[in-house]
Amino acid sequence: MMKKAAMAGALGFGLLIALLLSMFLIIASDDESGGSGSGLYIGVNLSAEVLAHQPMVEKYARQNGISDYVYVLLAIIQVESEGKLEDVMQSSESAGLPVNTLGTEDSIKQGCKYFSELVAKADKLGCDMDAIIQAYNYGSGFLDFVAKNGKRYTFELAQEFSRQHSGGVKVTYKNEISTPINGGWRYNYGNMFYVKLVRQYLTQTGGDALGTDAQNRIVEVARNSEKYGISAAGGYCEAWAEEVYRKAGVSIDRHCCAGKNRALYTVGKSSKNIPLGAMVYNDPAVYPSRTTDSYCGLNAGHVGIYIGKGQIASNIGGVAFDTIESWTAYYGFGGWGWGGAVVAQK
Repeated sequence: MMKKAAMAGALGFGLLIALLLSMFLIIASDDESGGSGSGLYIGVNLSAEVLAHQPMVEKYARQNGISDYVYVLLAIIQVESEGKLEDVMQSSESAGLPVNTLGTEDSIKQGCKYFSELVAKADKLGCDMDAIIQAYNYGSGFLDFVAKNGKRYTFELAQEFSRQHSGGVKVTYKNEISTPINGGWRYNYGNMFYVKLVRQYLTQTGGDALGTDAQNRIVEVARNSEKYGISAAGGYCEAWAEEVYRKAGVSIDRHCCAGKNRALYTVGKSSKNIPLGAMVYNDPAVYPSRTTDSYCGLNAGHVGIYIGKGQIASNIGGVAFDTIESWTAYYGFGGWGWGGAVVAQK
């Protein structure tokens, strides 16, 4: 690990350029195949009526500093109005106006402004993107509720918030999402299925299908570990990976080193179809540990986290991003697993 850490400064710029180029090509490819890419998210199955509003959404997203979320905003339009109503983002109420007061441009202007306010509040509270999406429907008070209950959106939290604010009153609500979950009802406050409705029209940068809530949280934290206050000190790859899981709300035991993790908890040996959020291990025959640790010795190894579209994040004294191919060439591929944690998977 120390050898690669020393090489990181020399390789970092080239790796960054290669990564940015690959991300550009991925997004361009999605555009050509009918997907819609922007920032951290890619729009899928958006209607022509919704996509007609994209230039105006981009304009007001840029003005509000939320250009990374253009396709989240378009997915919201798909759910709110299918792009067909004047108040296309159904944002009149967020401005203190009666429903359907605003015309199309003012609706988008207000919707983007409101979404940016939710993003800013969520950043302060440490809440995730799904909490922001649900708060667009419920109001910003949902972010306070999430912040007091683990800081991460779950469907159960959305359901409980609606139950409390509806006084427990239920209404019939049957569709392909609600019916398999509870037979077809919701509490009579907002829409507790809102995140699931919006997520139908989104996938993550790189084109991987979204995982479960737990998998998505792991990927989000791994991509932005510094933002979540996770140390990336050299020689502590296992500690970094475990802390990513904990910050994502996944309980995991402490292991002395990546080698022990690999020896105990390897689930699969193939580098094909690695689950989102899974830990990825080195092959000790290819990459013997550089540590002199008296307990793990040459078995200390290296571990990273699969974040989708062939990319692995790991701590080498700073977070590095490898392709599966570059990881395998340097570390070997020793398999993947969950470090003994229980992570719901799709």
